[in-house]
Amino acid sequence: MFARILLGYDGSPNAQRALAVALDLARRYQARVLAVSVAHLPDYADTRDEINGSLDDAKAFFGRFLDEAAVAAAEAGVAMETRVLPGHPADTLVRTAEAEKCDLIVVGARGHTGVKRLLLGSVSEAIVRTAHCPVLVVKD
Repeated sequence: MFARILLGYDGSPNAQRALAVALDLARRYQARVLAVSVAHLPDYADTRDEINGSLDDAKAFFGRFLDEAAVAAAEAGVAMETRVLPGHPADTLVRTAEAEKCDLIVVGARGHTGVKRLLLGSVSEAIVRTAHCPVLVVKD
């Protein structure tokens, strides 16, 4: 049913719950997991060096979490690849899932409500609206 699962992963408690679900599904279906952290870069950078510095910082920051996810995958007997990519989280995850021919996207829900949800929007909702494949949103 699922051969390649994309996991949106930022190390948060909700992402950790999504990791557990993705690993369980991958084990059941002998699927591979692509864990992706998305680095939102400055909208108005002065120089290319500033952008590269921000991306390097994001790779170092998210790399710790992705390394922990890779260890959990190895312990579960699941093949996992990890990446830190620049961009807007929803757009980047959807584009990556399509480019990598993933047949499921798993993400954690942040759980914003009310005005905060209206103002900030929801990454998971944007993924559900635009993804080419099924999306599993893991809530608390």
